Amino acid sequence: MIRLTHHVRLLRPATIAVIAGRARGLVQRSTLTLAVALLGGALVQMPARAQTADQPGPSPTAEPVSAQAPRLPDDLKAFAAEPLRWRRREWLRFAGVAAAVRVAYEHDDDVREDYANDGEPNYHEVADAMPPAILFGATWFAAKLGRNEEAFREAAMMRRAFVLQTISTEVVKVAFRRERPGPGVPRDNWSNGHSLSFPSGHTGAAFAIGTVFAESGDDKHRRLRRVIGYGIGTLVGYQRINHDTHWFSDTVAGAALGIMSAKFVMKRHEGKEPRGVFALAPMEGGTMVTYTVPLR
Repeated sequence: MIRLTHHVRLLRPATIAVIAGRARGLVQRSTLTLAVALLGGALVQMPARAQTADQPGPSPTAEPVSAQAPRLPDDLKAFAAEPLRWRRREWLRFAGVAAAVRVAYEHDDDVREDYANDGEPNYHEVADAMPPAILFGATWFAAKLGRNEEAFREAAMMRRAFVLQTISTEVVKVAFRRERPGPGVPRDNWSNGHSLSFPSGHTGAAFAIGTVFAESGDDKHRRLRRVIGYGIGTLVGYQRINHDTHWFSDTVAGAALGIMSAKFVMKRHEGKEPRGVFALAPMEGGTMVTYTVPLR
């Protein structure tokens, strides 16, 4: 039985240089993709929260910036330290994700044989990045045209989730160094791969952006939003397998990391409204216990 274990080591200067180099390359490859996506977003115009006459939007000359929005360095530190705050429920979820990745790992060869286009020389990096990029561009343009502050906040959370997911993915890739699939490449080629495969960055980015879209906005269009958001993530994961760029378990791990990044950002930037809050209020002759429930 093959065990997926790895020793944690301090990052060396050469390792840090590799991560920085890969990050710079990713930004360069993404420039053209995002530019095309923003143009396509103007045509697609995904639905954003409605703007009423009694709620005028912000000036179209600039995006609204929340004074209370956490800074990126603060988000990075909090995200890295998040496992230290996990309790039993979070660790059970992590165990479930690890089990899912393990099951996917056992079927890597079967899935590749059935769905991968073996030996394809082109990884389709730009084409596979287009669906989530178009979703982000459409959300941003819809916010810009509708002067919608909520949609601007949604696009900002997409960007932040993408950044957290990308940095985390690159760190994990360098740590595990799994080789990408290819002719004669076994699934268990860990720790000495040259083209880093685990987890899938494209799948993680698609789920990071798609999860923010799926879980934002009001509940009126929740089902449609989830179909679009999670559907895009699933589509990109399938494309990475079909293009023989990633193993099945790479995409499962990437999806989990993308969803985790998105939910972390949404919790940090929007907060969670309590279902009910008990409080004590002074009154004549004693103290009154109050229970407040947000209605919307």
